[in-house]
Amino acid sequence: MIDAAIRNIAAIGYEAATISTICEEAGFSRGLIGHYFSGKDALLLEAVQTVAHELGEAIRTATQNAGADPAARLHALIEASFTPPGFTPEKVAVWVSLTGSARWSPPLTEIYVQIWRDYREGVGRLFERASKQAGVELDSKLTAVTFSHLVEGLWVGWATDPNSVTPELAQTSCHNFVDTVLRRAPVSAL
Repeated sequence: MIDAAIRNIAAIGYEAATISTICEEAGFSRGLIGHYFSGKDALLLEAVQTVAHELGEAIRTATQNAGADPAARLHALIEASFTPPGFTPEKVAVWVSLTGSARWSPPLTEIYVQIWRDYREGVGRLFERASKQAGVELDSKLTAVTFSHLVEGLWVGWATDPNSVTPELAQTSCHNFVDTVLRRAPVSAL
């Protein structure tokens, strides 16, 4: 059901998705979905949590595989943020739906705030360690906020205009941000 909701939101958008269209996508009766979820918002909440979990797992795996160097871990996080399995058209569409709807839904706001709080804290710790290693002074919390919204903005940009904001451009932008903040030679532009 969650996968069907993700596909349906990606295909027609959150506002157009209904319990009926999700049921049709899933091949389930309305009653079955109604048995598990109180409505479309509850299903979106579950879809968002699923997307966040899958992206989080992809990022954790990539950063762990990058070794102990915090700058390398930041660059691995970037790669994982713009490649499958965490970054797919369907998952980006669900995230964009969350960002567009959270303001008017307290449960969505709560999920959004928690996801970004955890993300920024982890990214902030990486920036703090990387800046110490590079001998650079920076405000790791401010840098983490800037970086997290750069990533999210590029996701929204790709969802809206994939010809202009490609995954490669997004990665290069984020790599350049990290390298500039840490005063390393940035990656060349695309």
